[in-house]
Amino acid sequence: MYKFVDPNETGVSSSSLSIQTIFNGIKLDEQLTDETGNFMTLTVTGRGNIKQNIKTTQVPGMDGALETDKTTFDVREITVKYKISDSTNEGFRSRVNQLNNVLRGSKKMLQFTDEDKFYYATLSENSIPEEDKNELVCELTFLCSNPYKYGQTHKTIALKKFTWEEYAGQSWRDLIGS
Repeated sequence: MYKFVDPNETGVSSSSLSIQTIFNGIKLDEQLTDETGNFMTLTVTGRGNIKQNIKTTQVPGMDGALETDKTTFDVREITVKYKISDSTNEGFRSRVNQLNNVLRGSKKMLQFTDEDKFYYATLSENSIPEEDKNELVCELTFLCSNPYKYGQTHKTIALKKFTWEEYAGQSWRDLIGS
C-alpha cells in the first residue's frame, strides 16, 4: 500500500523554539515567563549581515571609480521578532514594562543561545503593534555601533615547568591538551 503526502499540508518549524535572547546577562525568555504569560524569541535577523563603507573618487578618463581609503564596516542592526503574552490586560502591560526596563542601557552584551558569541548592543526600538489583544508578535531592533562579534579569544594555561628548555620540542597543542 502506498502512503500519500498532502502537498498543501504545512509543517511546524521547530527552530523558533530553539533560540533565546540574552541581554546584559538576562535570559529574556526565562525572566519574562511565568504561569500567567510569556516572552518567546521567534526569529533573529542581522547577525550575518555586514555592510562596508567604501570611499571612492571619480578619475577623469577612467572607467568605474578609484577606491581611495581603507574600507570599514558600517554599524550592525539586529532584529529580534518575539511573542509576548499574558492572561490579563494588566499583566500584559506589566510584562511589556518589565521588558522595556530590562532593555535599558547602552552597549550591553547581546547574545543568543544558539551561538557562543556576543555583540555590544543598544536597544533602538521596541516595535509593538496595536494592542488589541494580550498576545502580540513584536520586534526589538538593536544597534551595534561596534559591528564586531565577540567570543572567547584565548585560553589561559598554567605551565608547571620553570624553564623554556624543559618545553623544547613541544607544541602549544601539547601544552594546552587540545
